[in-house]
Amino acid sequence: MRKDFLRFTHMIAKLIVLILTSTLVFFSCNSSQENGKEGASNTSEIDQRVLNAWEQSGDLVQKITLSSKGVVRNQAWGISIDSLQEKLELAENQPASGKSYTLYFDDSDLNFTDISYLGDDQQKLTEIDFDIFVETKSQVEELKAKFTTYLQVKFGAYKTEGTKIIWEKDKNTMVILQDVSTVKDPGIKLVFLRKN
Repeated sequence: MRKDFLRFTHMIAKLIVLILTSTLVFFSCNSSQENGKEGASNTSEIDQRVLNAWEQSGDLVQKITLSSKGVVRNQAWGISIDSLQEKLELAENQPASGKSYTLYFDDSDLNFTDISYLGDDQQKLTEIDFDIFVETKSQVEELKAKFTTYLQVKFGAYKTEGTKIIWEKDKNTMVILQDVSTVKDPGIKLVFLRKN
């Protein structure tokens, strides 16, 4: 009788350990799934805010940046410059380490941007430069304001140094926006730099 009681107690103890272990595993898996969902929803919430800001930035900003995905124009740091999928014509002048394209905003030769993809010594993308030219100084001011609003949502708070507006809160990317207008050529320089 005592052996049966000990065997029964031993079985109950094993059953309790099994139930506790199963419960702990269940709750830890469930918790990590919820954290994953929360992380994913935070990421998608941020992506949605960036997309909304991009959609409100206006036709010209949208044409220049192409989409809200990637660093800019759907590009990611470290890709091979030879793998770029731009559907634009190559610019007249090409950089020593990279490729440059020209995007015309209309049928005139006055409104356009040269987009330069620059790389390191392995031809991996480390910098994207936009030399943007428009017809009037007021267009520059309007475009600068729209870029600032959009980039603030995408890259966080900015600081001002002289004529430069700089975003450096993002751990991977620094952005510099500058009015480089001359009397004859109103324009903006916009630079995206890989930080690490």
